[in-house]
Amino acid sequence: MTDAISDRPVAVITGAAHGLGAQIAERLSADGFSVALLDVQEEGLAAVAERLSHLHPEAEARTHALDLSDEARVAEVFTEIEARWRRVDALVNTAGGSGTVPVRDIEELSLDAWTTVLRNNITSAFLCARHAVPIMRRRNFGRIVNFSSGISQGIAGPTGTVGARLAYATSKGAVNSFTKQLAKDLALSGITVNALSPGLIVPQEGRIRTMFSSLSSESQAAIRDSIPMGRPGTGEEVAAAVAYLVSPQAGFTSGAILSVDGAAA
Repeated sequence: MTDAISDRPVAVITGAAHGLGAQIAERLSADGFSVALLDVQEEGLAAVAERLSHLHPEAEARTHALDLSDEARVAEVFTEIEARWRRVDALVNTAGGSGTVPVRDIEELSLDAWTTVLRNNITSAFLCARHAVPIMRRRNFGRIVNFSSGISQGIAGPTGTVGARLAYATSKGAVNSFTKQLAKDLALSGITVNALSPGLIVPQEGRIRTMFSSLSSESQAAIRDSIPMGRPGTGEEVAAAVAYLVSPQAGFTSGAILSVDGAAA
């Protein structure tokens, strides 16, 4: 444990072993943050940390492999983060997902699949915020960015890259409500709370890129045609939006659900 507060701001990023979480970690490291990378996939975390050490050797990256719905482990990890840096400036909750098997009918949706999707998307965000906020309050500053989805409004037709869409839409609707209420609860604390609502984003690597690439050319074209801008978004575009929301300049932006979806909303 150190008594000195880190000179660099510290960002905690969940779902950081791949995809958007990894690209957000890269962007925030470039912007001067030290980063704590949280995910259940230990090997993926190690690979991301290794890449960051080459790209941004001046920025410290620490990895924590855990189940983000396990409160005891989440509490332990945030204790470790505070002991190392004495601060948490930003929490970016990208962890989640809809599962890998398309489920379009409620009669096909098992309780286990339903519970898993809600646990991964909303319970993990709640637990991480619950343990980040006390650290942020001690410095009267913090930025929390949750990840919602345009699918929170419901989706018809082909599922595309979405698995259990009923559970996923429900969980992302909950993320929106969680974000807005927590923003009001923390409005006088110096802590802002916002959410990004991405449309189809195809990162440099990860499960979504793999799933999108595995679709037939016809299915890919249909998905592109459903987006007013005619293309999926990129991980860099999402990371840029996060970079604004965690910046000091975003101090009067709280309770917002920011769509990053090519005008699809």
